[in-house]
Amino acid sequence: MTTPAEIASIVEALHRPQFATVLANFLRTKLTCSHLLMLGCRDGKHPIYLYDAISDNRDYLFQRYLTDSYLNDPFYCHAQKALSGDILRLKDVLTEPAQQQDYKQRFCQQTGWYDELCFVTRLNQNRWILLFIGHRNESPTRYQQNVGTLKELQPLLSALIHQQWADDHLLQSAAGAGIEGETAIEKEAFKSALNQAMASFGTALLTTKEREITLLILQGYDSQDIAALLQIALGTVKNHRKNIYRKLNVSSLSALHQLFMTHLLAS
Repeated sequence: MTTPAEIASIVEALHRPQFATVLANFLRTKLTCSHLLMLGCRDGKHPIYLYDAISDNRDYLFQRYLTDSYLNDPFYCHAQKALSGDILRLKDVLTEPAQQQDYKQRFCQQTGWYDELCFVTRLNQNRWILLFIGHRNESPTRYQQNVGTLKELQPLLSALIHQQWADDHLLQSAAGAGIEGETAIEKEAFKSALNQAMASFGTALLTTKEREITLLILQGYDSQDIAALLQIALGTVKNHRKNIYRKLNVSSLSALHQLFMTHLLAS
């Protein structure tokens, strides 16, 4: 049973950077899950990382999923056609038993994420929030209990999520959390995290030279600057840039920056 005090604590966090964390903490008191992920989605664009509680295989989930694997995720694909408040189960997004078994072998065994559920909140025709929950192992009883609990919480969750993210500032809300007003120690920690994220960005998809050029692009250098710094032809830089955008599935500099911010927040 949800108490007035629990609802009040979430409402107080609305429109604040800590909302996703407060909502997740509330959900963990209601659901039996070891994995929890919140994504902001927009038609034709990369998902935006909002929150996660994932202890294992985060590199697989974030570096691959948010780069391009989400396009083949049956939950993500089905959610684009789902109604607000829908609770998607594996049997809803893959109707054939053989498909379900293949998904368990390809995704579940690699990530350690089982009993997956996806709660959909549609903000408008082109934007929606996806809440994924799962567990380290399978349990039909626990799974059905989580489905029932989500159904009970559906009106509350939909209303809260819509209030928080109805405006199109998903990335700003996620990226700005905890940065302004930091102490010197916290700023140094953020700088260290930034350096680590830049060192690991694109490692699974890009060549060494492409990663070198990508990091220069992220630091604000244009193609001519990069050609001069690396002492290579401008045309070579442009070719590398095309390959980088293709491999990372982005079409603009802003999309590249958005993808890096997602990687930074997930690192």
